[in-house]
Amino acid sequence: MNAAIAAGAVAGAFVLGFPVAADIIRGTHGAPNCSEPVAPTRGVVADHDAAGRIRLDPSKSVPAKSEIIRAWRQRQDAIKSFRFAWVEEQCHARGWIPNPRYPEREWLAIPGLLSDRSYSVTKTLSVDGTMMRYSFELDRKEEPDGIDVVAPQGDNQGLGVRRHYSYLSVFDGQRGGTRVSSLTSSPPAAIRRVEAPADAQNLDTRAILLAFRPLDGTMGHLLLDRAVTNERRSFYRGRSVFLLEERHDPSGWKTMLWVEPERDFLVSRCAVYFEQKWIVDIDIDYQRDARWGWIPSRWRVTEMLADGSRRLVSEARVSRYSINQPIDIQEFK
Repeated sequence: MNAAIAAGAVAGAFVLGFPVAADIIRGTHGAPNCSEPVAPTRGVVADHDAAGRIRLDPSKSVPAKSEIIRAWRQRQDAIKSFRFAWVEEQCHARGWIPNPRYPEREWLAIPGLLSDRSYSVTKTLSVDGTMMRYSFELDRKEEPDGIDVVAPQGDNQGLGVRRHYSYLSVFDGQRGGTRVSSLTSSPPAAIRRVEAPADAQNLDTRAILLAFRPLDGTMGHLLLDRAVTNERRSFYRGRSVFLLEERHDPSGWKTMLWVEPERDFLVSRCAVYFEQKWIVDIDIDYQRDARWGWIPSRWRVTEMLADGSRRLVSEARVSRYSINQPIDIQEFK
């Protein structure tokens, strides 16, 4: 990473401008509720009618897998570059379980010890061809731990001192790096060199990358060759969908996508299973752009915790985006 990028990391998610960006979400919104489980414990695959039966759509057939790939290829080829900025309201619940498919960097960085915690996290993603830049900024408030921060009376089982920091990863198509920078006076930055995009499969970027880089060998749906379509269409959230379901891998994990042919084969939902346990569930909303078609505008992540309950752990809302605008190559170095 060059000096300009290293300096820019200190500014967190706000270092980059969007020269002709579209603002699509305004206003404030609340964080997910950390205290209540999401019902039902097992996720709902499709809409149900008044009698509790799955609402099937016999009027339409399930497209061949080749049609999905053709539609995804056409969209990916049409969009060379894009930038997105969004805000995530996060609940870091006790008993959070990581998954091996899609890393969740902030959860991995903050152990879920003793209590639930909420954060508002600003993020950006820029992609040009195979080059990628990803960043976020997080402010973890001070909590008494009885050592660095002592509460004379009360709970001293917190995480300790405040940590306000930014994370940045870049990849220029050949090499890249990551940088974690304090936005207070100390400690010094932690820098790591990498030979591949460090965040190409992050859970928080799935909604965007499934829309614009679904077939990319690093950022896309990597296990497409293991996936098969189901036999019949059904309705999910009132729209006709079919499932693109991966066979379980040898360790017991699989990914399932809900695909909408009538909206350019976009992915409206992505779920990750371990055996028959529904571990991760991403619901994706879109807004139609007059020029570029369906654009991810909001996504909600529900996850299973160690006690078997399911919680809404993250809600993301896109604040601005731009498509096929020039991006200086130095931003990826």
